[in-house]
Amino acid sequence: MSTRAPRRTQHERRVATRARILDCAVACLLERGYAATTISEVQERAGLARGTVQHHFPSKQDLVVDATAHVVEARLARFEHEARLVPPDRRPFEAFVDLAWRDLNSPAFFAALELWVAARTDTQLRDRLVAEERRLFERMRSVYASVLGDPYATDPRTPTVVEFTIDVLTGLSMTTMLTGNLGEREAALRRWTYAVALMYGEIAPDDLLAGPRISTSAG
Repeated sequence: MSTRAPRRTQHERRVATRARILDCAVACLLERGYAATTISEVQERAGLARGTVQHHFPSKQDLVVDATAHVVEARLARFEHEARLVPPDRRPFEAFVDLAWRDLNSPAFFAALELWVAARTDTQLRDRLVAEERRLFERMRSVYASVLGDPYATDPRTPTVVEFTIDVLTGLSMTTMLTGNLGEREAALRRWTYAVALMYGEIAPDDLLAGPRISTSAG
């Protein structure tokens, strides 16, 4: 009895080739930056003929525009995996801030950052990126709420807290990327965790400076 796997269809081969090209494009964005992400570089990484790559993506713009969705899917997959690994007894504010930081310090985030910079002067890329980022954050918001748990998941302050956290930690990630100052990063993460507790009224304003052990009804 033959155990040989069935041959893939033409559609399956096409999908696999396309995914391979996009994987290589994202890796190139991360390792070498937007300017060095060329059809030739991606072709070499993928081990494919130039004609094959250009059959799927005739130009660099076609490639990077489609890479935006690929980056978002990679980022979501990692994010949701990390969320599933949060220990059930972890203090909710600490778990929430830690999960946000892991996402905003991940390879997929830094690949997205390269696309953000390029999108400043590329209308087509910007339009696609805005749509993909909207899809990304819609999924992330629901995961963040589940990590915070009750009563915070349904608290009317939660959308604002999530938005502030993403904005603050995005800036922190970019600063750390440039300075490499891990000590300041850890201190800033602790302070923001206390700030989140303060926004929910779980600690007093004076406690924000003292850095107390956070005690919450959900933790």
